[in-house]
Amino acid sequence: MLNKTEERISVVVENQGQKVFGILHLPKHKDGQKFPAVLFCHGLAGNKIGKHRVYVDLAYKLASEGIATLRFDYRGCGDSEGHFHDVTLSGHFSDALAFLDYLKQHPNIDSQRLGLFGRSFGGAVAVKAAAESASVRSLVLWCPMFSGDQWQDQWQLVKTNSVDAESKKAMMQIDSQQGSYQFFEEFFSINVSDDLEKLSELPFLLIHGELDTRMDIKHSHDYESFRDSSVGVNKFIELPNTDHDFSHLDERSLSIEETCQWFINTL
Repeated sequence: MLNKTEERISVVVENQGQKVFGILHLPKHKDGQKFPAVLFCHGLAGNKIGKHRVYVDLAYKLASEGIATLRFDYRGCGDSEGHFHDVTLSGHFSDALAFLDYLKQHPNIDSQRLGLFGRSFGGAVAVKAAAESASVRSLVLWCPMFSGDQWQDQWQLVKTNSVDAESKKAMMQIDSQQGSYQFFEEFFSINVSDDLEKLSELPFLLIHGELDTRMDIKHSHDYESFRDSSVGVNKFIELPNTDHDFSHLDERSLSIEETCQWFINTL
């Protein structure tokens, strides 16, 4: 008989009139036992599974170490209600806060020992959510977005109608999904420096691949520079063979191990 180390529970949270779907990985427990927990914030146009099933593998590993996790799809992504063309940064942020509230109220979760994991665009969402929640005790980011500077030239072409209608439409697609003008206006104005000011004491792990062409490693260098003056514990890892999707198996496994150990030590 399979010796299960966790229970997977379907979670539905209603936010702003729409159903948002998630999966809670709860370690095996006795009645009344409470666990620390980590909320996952996936990348832009992604989902709660992740490329190479990485979020599932990470959640399973954390559960085996006695740490609960909650993976969810933002509205307009994965299984959740809504459409991608209606996605906004404020909507993603609101969904993350709604699931943090769910964790705080769960009888088997220690509401004062919560962590956030964010990847790519989800890294910026995680930082903003952490800045708003006193219960968050630790933060791990993989190839996170720091600001919209990398794509400003492209956005100026769209804003000034310097390209034809078809090119403009194509430039506002993410993985063949059509984004809205409102979303991209928010996206290109992102800068997490103000939020990081509030998190100077928060333990902070950052992992980024040197082969990432989608989210330039300069984003992580900006995080590192900003965190130089912080009083919290920091660790920055650059992986020589890793792309944006963490396709390199050995370095993906290393990233999972480092992330698990980080949350074990800081939650």
